[in-house]
Amino acid sequence: MSAARILHIPLSGRDRRHYAAELRKAETAYLYLLREAEAAHKAADLALAEVRRLECEIWSTRLFLGGDDEPSPSIADALRGGYGLLEVQCRHCNHTQMVDLTLVIWPRQRPVHTLRRVLFCAKCAKRSERKRRPDLIGLRVRPEPGPSSPAAAMRR
Repeated sequence: MSAARILHIPLSGRDRRHYAAELRKAETAYLYLLREAEAAHKAADLALAEVRRLECEIWSTRLFLGGDDEPSPSIADALRGGYGLLEVQCRHCNHTQMVDLTLVIWPRQRPVHTLRRVLFCAKCAKRSERKRRPDLIGLRVRPEPGPSSPAAAMRR
């Protein structure tokens, strides 16, 4: 059995011009669709970042109102939403501390509230040699370092 032969019919001048014009239209449409897709991706990324930020704010507000800490956003979502710090407070000694989520060695896909079981108050552990778990207060935005003057650098 032999392969089918493809016979190419020679194009006339008008057919060649029409074919070239259709190719130009297709290339223009392709570039337009690429730009549209890129703009749609950018808008979706911005909307997703806003959703992550709002979920972190909702969770922190629910904790402030005395609600349950479950469910919470994942650590990765908190970091992508701009919330890089977790505020915790020990109810026994009232020691408040900020936990940097970028430095925490914990799976990023896990919710933030799962960190509670591995956090301990350092002050209580030194004083009473009992490890007490702090309460989760909420997620906080990492303060942006402002420009510092040379005099401020010398005071440190």
